Amino acid sequence: MTFFDEQGNPIQYQEWLKTYEPYYFLNGPTQGNRITGQRQTSLFVENQVCALLMQTTPLSKNDLILAMAWKIGEIDHAGSDAAKKIKFLNNWPISLKDRYRHDFLLSIPSLAANMPTILTKVGEGDPRYLFDLHPGLDGFGPTYILTVLFFVTHGRFPIYDRYAHVAAHAINQGLPPGSTVNYKELRKWTDYKDYMNLLAPLRKTVLQQLKSSSMFISRPVDRALWVYGHFFNTKPKVASTTSSSRIHSSAPVISGSNDVLVGRIRDLSQTTADGWRRREIVIGQDKNGYPKVRDCIHLVDSSGATYSALPMIRGAGIQGYVCLGKPGTLKAWFTRHYPLDKAKAENVYFEPTRHGDQYRIYTESEWKARRVAGP
Repeated sequence: MTFFDEQGNPIQYQEWLKTYEPYYFLNGPTQGNRITGQRQTSLFVENQVCALLMQTTPLSKNDLILAMAWKIGEIDHAGSDAAKKIKFLNNWPISLKDRYRHDFLLSIPSLAANMPTILTKVGEGDPRYLFDLHPGLDGFGPTYILTVLFFVTHGRFPIYDRYAHVAAHAINQGLPPGSTVNYKELRKWTDYKDYMNLLAPLRKTVLQQLKSSSMFISRPVDRALWVYGHFFNTKPKVASTTSSSRIHSSAPVISGSNDVLVGRIRDLSQTTADGWRRREIVIGQDKNGYPKVRDCIHLVDSSGATYSALPMIRGAGIQGYVCLGKPGTLKAWFTRHYPLDKAKAENVYFEPTRHGDQYRIYTESEWKARRVAGP
């Protein structure tokens, strides 16, 4: 492991922590447009979150509302800091919809009601029980359900964040800030176990320094990792075990588009045995003719769920358009955002993340809400 300062000079762990953790908080240093005051955390809010993390009673609905607001970004940090009281954004505690209108209204109460069973299962050594609940919980992708696991285990299972993931790779590989880091997007429980293994050498160093083992990674290190990850360029790795990945491996290297791509949902007028109305997305090509047939893109949706190596295929039947994968490729995304048995014909938006061929995918309502709320 090697730690670096902002200029790429090797430093010791203690200095690394002292250098980067202050970026996390309001009124701390900033880093271009990657870490700004709008993305920094109130010390008051952080103390409330840490208190929740150490809470010995089962998490209630209100506890989960606070935990998820913190993770998703539905807290007014400057306002909370000034009032010394948690202030939420977008009427979050009442609507339980984030700024992209993703709905947690049923899933958060469901988790709270199931908390006794969750605690029993986790206490018996089965943390995966909680992780495996997320496909049935509206709004909860792998990242968000791992946030709940972080709180119910008092940090014995580390919180997951892609910036922390990138930072851990950089530290283990001895990469200085500004380098490009390849990392595997977390989608499965085994990916999370790999992430914990990646953190293990850092954990050993931290324990030697702090003489503490109550948490897998301490909050100061969590905060520094989140910050440090912003100092690197990223490129997600694509798994090589699925058919879509095999298509990607034979495709030419692409650089993606700097434009927002616009797609359209088309009803295929067929219903599968489980009642799903089959549908597809056709995407308009940009001014440079991207994407082309056999190009692949990676998607991140508003819940944090990821969809890797999705190939473009023929079949749009419209000049200047391609199809995003075979029918059913994005069934999980469709069922997360739309009724199972109805195919709504509307636009879908793909916003570049500045990481090559990775895009954030938005429904029409999410996109309109985003334009109103701002980035």
